[in-house]
Amino acid sequence: MTGIVLIGGRSTRFGRDKVVAPVGDKLLIEHVIEVIEPLFEDILLIGHKRDDLRGFNIIEDLRPGCGPLGGIYTALSTVKTRQIFVFAADMPNLNEQFISHMISISDDHDIVIPVWSQGREPLHAIYHKRILPVVKALLDEDLFKIFNLLNRVDTSTITEEVIREFGLPEKMFANINTLHDIKHMVRQ
Repeated sequence: MTGIVLIGGRSTRFGRDKVVAPVGDKLLIEHVIEVIEPLFEDILLIGHKRDDLRGFNIIEDLRPGCGPLGGIYTALSTVKTRQIFVFAADMPNLNEQFISHMISISDDHDIVIPVWSQGREPLHAIYHKRILPVVKALLDEDLFKIFNLLNRVDTSTITEEVIREFGLPEKMFANINTLHDIKHMVRQ
């Protein structure tokens, strides 16, 4: 399984490129990498290159402007492994034990995704390479919502009860959208 971090967002609410924004003594992306690095032999960043990310393995979007589904398409088209674990670049509170649990139960499902009272977490999910044709078909139809994909393949969900065995979903799935979010995170 390859670890994938999507870095292609425009950061419009943030006001500047949040992927390389400092959070404490590290860049936001470094908080994500620090948690997932022990779990994956290969980690790829999918999106556009930046000078601040020269030390990372970045693959540019094959279909720019298609949102996260385009990033998943790029990842599935690029990796050699059967599965990818996709993370958002703006989720700095990832839980290593929960990620390990998800990997351990991924079996042979097309997608493994956490679901809790606030919704589904498609940018903290496992995707099998065999769904690549379905992803491509959705992009070809200009259907960019990942939720369109979930309904067309074998999707296994992880319940909130299981998620809470590892931590608070409101913390581990919290993403950074504003400077206020960063200040709040640094105080925690």
